[in-house]
Amino acid sequence: MKFELSNHIALQHPDWKNSQSFYNDVLGLDTTLNENHLHVHSKDQNLYIMDNDELRGVVIEFNVENVEEARHHLEKHGCSVVKWEGKGNDCYMRDPFGLVFNLWEKK
Repeated sequence: MKFELSNHIALQHPDWKNSQSFYNDVLGLDTTLNENHLHVHSKDQNLYIMDNDELRGVVIEFNVENVEEARHHLEKHGCSVVKWEGKGNDCYMRDPFGLVFNLWEKK
């Protein structure tokens, strides 16, 4: 099973709507305010700032060929599901050391 680190990172924070001016005006990054998140982009890096009542902090992402196979592989090795919406949506898992990450199935 191959896991590839993605160029997409999520930051879970309740005040995400007010963060646009900081990332845009202070840091000079391109931003797009969407209905449920702020997308901050710089070259090929993507940061999504959003609220999630059940989770705070950073969520990195791994690209996989099959999210269901990756889930079963990871569960066998001590990982647990945090949020599972299936292919094309949030597939958050927590590793045995507490890090939360998303699985994204490559097209």
